[in-house]
Amino acid sequence: MRKRLVYRCDDVGYTPAYDMGIFDVFDGNIGTAADIMFDACHAKEALEFVKERPWLSVGWHRHLWEAPVLSPEEVPSMVDEEGRFKWRHRKAYLMDEVTYEDAYKEFKAEMDLCYSVLGKYPDVTSIRGGGNELERAYKDVVEECGIVYNFFVNDPNNNKFRADRGGRAPGPQAIVDPKWEDRHIISADVQPDKGFKLEFLDDFEPLVKLTALKWTDAEEIYFYGCHPGFLDAHIYAESTSTLHRLKEYRDALSEEYKNWLISNKVELINFRDALYGTNEFQDHLKQIDSPLWIGNM
Repeated sequence: MRKRLVYRCDDVGYTPAYDMGIFDVFDGNIGTAADIMFDACHAKEALEFVKERPWLSVGWHRHLWEAPVLSPEEVPSMVDEEGRFKWRHRKAYLMDEVTYEDAYKEFKAEMDLCYSVLGKYPDVTSIRGGGNELERAYKDVVEECGIVYNFFVNDPNNNKFRADRGGRAPGPQAIVDPKWEDRHIISADVQPDKGFKLEFLDDFEPLVKLTALKWTDAEEIYFYGCHPGFLDAHIYAESTSTLHRLKEYRDALSEEYKNWLISNKVELINFRDALYGTNEFQDHLKQIDSPLWIGNM
């Protein structure tokens, strides 16, 4: 049975401190896919890092929690008095006030940033449900740039705005595009069962989640969406996921997890490998004679 896994690192570009940790996970050959926050302060540096590591696939991690790439004057319907996105992750309903023109300009600017560094657009992204102008503009830009979306057989966390963030009710579940359905790419739930509140931090054991996968079909491909990076004051103040990131960092680079991958003969791949049948990530592991190369297992 072939056991394939995409280890996606989320929030790449969030802050310099966070990326110091997540870059370790990439260079430890655990992370295979970089989901980049193009609106974050360290996005350009993160893109430069990824450019030097072409075996990583790239995703558009569209949080819209920080500030536009464009000046506030260019996208007035999107920003508050500080020039940041006015909803961030606590008032999602304010996205309904955004004009199509502002959203389209901003999303195009984020993709121009990506292309200016990588010479290409992201490989994949997620499209959220909802009929407002912001979502319509996002989908238009994604399709114009040829970015793949809706390729998961299931995605239990898609479109969910949590009530404690002041968000709306979940939108409709994304339906897998028929042309990707036979890839059997499955989103594995590795988030804390009780959420990211610090009072439940002791109950969150990422290694237990990471090693809980059980492949039942030769064609299944699982992927995780993890946040294994360092913490700083900005993330501590802005995010609900704080010390959880440090636990994910610890367990991603642990000998226990590495040994689990080896003993279970888990084939680490990126999203391009999953979608198109390429072998980029394993070729990289072979080139550096990594014990994680499936041929060494």
